Amino acid sequence: MLERTFCMIKPDALGRGLESEIKQRILQAGFIVIVEQRLKLSSELAEKLYAVHKGKKFYAGLVEFITSSEVDLMVLEAENAIDKLRGLMGATDPRAAEPGTIRCDLKEIDIFTKDGIIKNLVHGSDSEENAKYEMGIFF
Repeated sequence: MLERTFCMIKPDALGRGLESEIKQRILQAGFIVIVEQRLKLSSELAEKLYAVHKGKKFYAGLVEFITSSEVDLMVLEAENAIDKLRGLMGATDPRAAEPGTIRCDLKEIDIFTKDGIIKNLVHGSDSEENAKYEMGIFF
């Protein structure tokens, strides 16, 4: 089924100059970029994006990390886009990600921020409901 999903290339990836490599992998996997923008998230946008994590011990560090510098935001389209992108990204913890995935192949040696947030390069929606919600925040 043709569907759309939300993808964000995070500050750690942009800071290391990995956006071209990540985008190339996304395009080679058969995704079409419907719309894209680069911006520095405000705290308000970050809090809206990560509202599901509000109240968790890592929430403040997550908001601080994602607002620390620019991110690249995209709406992607492909057959089974949500599951396909999640597979391409790999496990949330890069140490558990399979070889060939973005998070495994491009991970840093030190994957944690000073607040203990995992630097995992990319975000992708985990469900159709969250994809619609996340796309609606930015596009």
